[in-house]
Amino acid sequence: MKITVFGATGKTGSEVVRLALDRGYNVVAFVRDSRKVTIENPQLEVVQGELGDKETLRTALKGSDGVISALGPTGKPSDAELSDGIANVLSVMEEYGIKRFIVLSTTSNQDSLDKDGSRFRMRRNMIRRGRPITYEQINKYSQLVRDSNTDWTLVRIAALLTDKPLSKHIRAGYLGKDKLGSKLSRTDLAWFMLEQIDSADYVRKAPAVSN
Repeated sequence: MKITVFGATGKTGSEVVRLALDRGYNVVAFVRDSRKVTIENPQLEVVQGELGDKETLRTALKGSDGVISALGPTGKPSDAELSDGIANVLSVMEEYGIKRFIVLSTTSNQDSLDKDGSRFRMRRNMIRRGRPITYEQINKYSQLVRDSNTDWTLVRIAALLTDKPLSKHIRAGYLGKDKLGSKLSRTDLAWFMLEQIDSADYVRKAPAVSN
């Protein structure tokens, strides 16, 4: 199994890389700054580049069986380019016929299976007003993924992220319908995303997740 990981030096992305290598996968880590990669492993290939550079994306994606994006808004001006980057990734995936795409998102991106309520609307409105670029980009790139021809899964964060160790205890469901917890460890989030690579349970679905 060979996978390409975007956002590989972030807190969640680095856990994805570590857990994937533990499974014996061949991993391509696409990063902006290769100096931030602290893992050394013969099955790890690091590709340094920008999401706007399709040639570098081709290098990172060629031969991959699946793709995981742990990218997300950081509050920096570059956030405005995030959806364009995801669009480029989708374009190169289509060129190479790569179908499986696991993408980190949040519950700011509503799903038709969610049961909306005042609590969820208030939360979305707070994010929309307080971090408008973040809100816009999450919804824009999530919709690009939904509209793509890939076998996508949007993994929507529904809880406060923590640094607790791996438990493999994940609740996955939809807002207002399923019981979701208030916290989620980044390691469990990374584990859940990896689990989707060869699972059909959530193909073309967008589960909300928590511990």
